[in-house]
Amino acid sequence: MVKDQEKKEEIETIYDWSVDINYEIFQFRQTMKEGESERNLYLAVILQALLDATHPHPTATCSTSEANLVKNQAYSWFFTSVTTSTSDFEYVCDMAGLDPSYTRGFAHKILRSKEVTFIRKRINALLS
Repeated sequence: MVKDQEKKEEIETIYDWSVDINYEIFQFRQTMKEGESERNLYLAVILQALLDATHPHPTATCSTSEANLVKNQAYSWFFTSVTTSTSDFEYVCDMAGLDPSYTRGFAHKILRSKEVTFIRKRINALLS
């Protein structure tokens, strides 16, 4: 009985995360507007960093060590608070019209999500 309750709570949590993340991705789509190409470029940089940070495995053009390096660099770009990456990250967020704290929180949600494949598809659709 306890395990069933825990499983139900886990499913509800995943659903809540999914709804929340889908809404936030939708907000990114609303933020990308025609005629604002510079802002859209910076939004695309953030979304590409999310794709890099959630890269699941090596590809035909990317070895395991390269994939891990890209993933770690993207993760660091979002969450490092001491280096020049911080000022670069904050600059990109400012140019995209996004709050850096909000963007870090959004990235954190995505990285903790159990539906990374689905989220990656949504982000790729935005970038297409």
